[in-house]
Amino acid sequence: MNQSDSLKKLGQSEYYKCPLPHVHPRHEQAFFKNFETHFSTFKTREDHFAVLKLHEEIAWELRRSESEKRSLNEDDLRRISLEAWLEAIKKQTGQPIGIIARK
Repeated sequence: MNQSDSLKKLGQSEYYKCPLPHVHPRHEQAFFKNFETHFSTFKTREDHFAVLKLHEEIAWELRRSESEKRSLNEDDLRRISLEAWLEAIKKQTGQPIGIIARK
């Protein structure tokens, strides 16, 4: 999956699959549509908290860099946050986030 594929909007039956281990990997807890919600829910786990923290650092740097070039709107901030989530997950786990279709 390349970066442009992962930045597309998820379809109604598509979900991100968390690459970090979950007690029941095929259970609902491993699949999500919203990064903030998923990683905040599991922030008591060290692995998820590390990704959350790394996301904040990456997002801050991306936002700072982009805001020096131009004024940012809400769409820019959402894109920056998504890019930061994808990069944080890849840096922390060594693998990109997966997208799966579920019924």
